[in-house]
Amino acid sequence: MSFRMRKDAEKWFSEIHNKQPIRTKFDLYYFCLMIGLATGRKSEPTKSHPEFTDFTDDFVNDYKPYQRLIIGLLIRAELSRLGVSVMEKDEVRRLFVNLVNPQNPTNLTDMGMNRLNEYSSGGYDYLAEKLGSKPYDVSEFIRAYVRLLHEAINHNSKWEMKDDNV
Repeated sequence: MSFRMRKDAEKWFSEIHNKQPIRTKFDLYYFCLMIGLATGRKSEPTKSHPEFTDFTDDFVNDYKPYQRLIIGLLIRAELSRLGVSVMEKDEVRRLFVNLVNPQNPTNLTDMGMNRLNEYSSGGYDYLAEKLGSKPYDVSEFIRAYVRLLHEAINHNSKWEMKDDNV
């Protein structure tokens, strides 16, 4: 199973892709993923949007140090979506078994990778709706993105910001 990006998302980001600080397709995927996880929004990139690109089988080097954090955010989003408290040990354990596989390079099962791709796809939907037109300037996009991410986090009781300066 691979990281997937919808072709309409690639086209939408085409003007800012490969412009500093955005160096890889994984950077674009990550923008979508974080918004998707923060808002709890997901969509299936293979069914509702059949054209997609598999672009890597593992976390790229820049994101490898954050792999566990990203997986933790996925688990948190899924617990929230399912209405499961972290205190419900059996349910949390079952979710871990379904999503996490330490034997895979990504540390995810196929189901876990599918969920990550679904949140990235849903995050793209959210960005495209909120921003309206495709981004043409990297700095303007990043400013708008940070604002949207802060709003999403502030409206998600499971993602509390501890420091207003972040």
